[in-house]
Amino acid sequence: MVRSNLVSVSVGYPNLFSIKLTNTQNIDTPSPFQQMLQLPVSKLQSYSPILASDFHNVRFVYNGTGIPAWLESISNGVATIWVKLPVSIPANSSITIDMEVDASLNFDGKYWGEAPHLSPTYAEYDDGASVFGAYDNFAGTSLSSKWTEINSPLISVNNGIIVTGNSNSTGGIVLNTKYSFPAILEAYSGNIWGYAGFMFVNDINGSPYSYNGWWSVGTLSGQAYDGLVADPWGTISGNPGFQYAINGGIYTFGSSIASIVLNNIVSIYSSGSTVGQLINYGSTNSQSISASLPSTTYNIEIYAGPNNSISLHWIRYRAYPPNGVMPTVEVIA
Repeated sequence: MVRSNLVSVSVGYPNLFSIKLTNTQNIDTPSPFQQMLQLPVSKLQSYSPILASDFHNVRFVYNGTGIPAWLESISNGVATIWVKLPVSIPANSSITIDMEVDASLNFDGKYWGEAPHLSPTYAEYDDGASVFGAYDNFAGTSLSSKWTEINSPLISVNNGIIVTGNSNSTGGIVLNTKYSFPAILEAYSGNIWGYAGFMFVNDINGSPYSYNGWWSVGTLSGQAYDGLVADPWGTISGNPGFQYAINGGIYTFGSSIASIVLNNIVSIYSSGSTVGQLINYGSTNSQSISASLPSTTYNIEIYAGPNNSISLHWIRYRAYPPNGVMPTVEVIA
């Protein structure tokens, strides 16, 4: 659903790589669109010797204009990068972007950045907010004003966040802006202790209440609501796995993945007809089920039960690829 496909790398001009992105599906990509690139470091360095091993001296360009890009990781010789495409890739068609290499360049935190923990100073060059639809790396020691606290949770922000429910009730923080499906919500998760997670949820505008054991907030006590939640420990409704809700009914699918959440990327998504979850883009664990959540807008919430906690390094929202298939990637040097 989210993986790039590196087709080939061929020799040409040494400090400019053209990257062909092909949408193999019968529908256009959204615009803007977050495209994943997975690039082989040593192979590109063999064609461009000035390419830094940490990729700090590159820029990504579309039609002569810089586009924001974010280095997620370099692992096992592969650089995982996200670029924000300003245009749609039409169905069964391609576009080309360029990756320029210049010895004078460095990360600038605007057009070229990196995940917060990769910089010498936490988030020094993090431009994730320019690349993704919603993003927070919880840098510093205070919570951004774009979040609202619900039901007095205990919040610890210190280059990352820990949300703990108070001793009496579940609490959390809610992103003030609402977002719509199809979409993917992802977090680079630290530890999770007990009943805690993150989710899309509708109707966060009133007094807190519990509906059949699922933490939620609504305008009226007992109000039906809709949402999708990553609950790796599976304590919601006493069942393991990830859940979703439609009109107040709670549905569980899959199995608990608590043992592999720590320091992994956890994704939950709705395509419009399917809801599901992934660990590390599906390389470790994936589960899905046919379900249509109402086409409305949703808040993003990070929550924890009484005296339970969740820690996150960062959280983001991004566009859902056409039919769940990321456009393929071909690099031409």
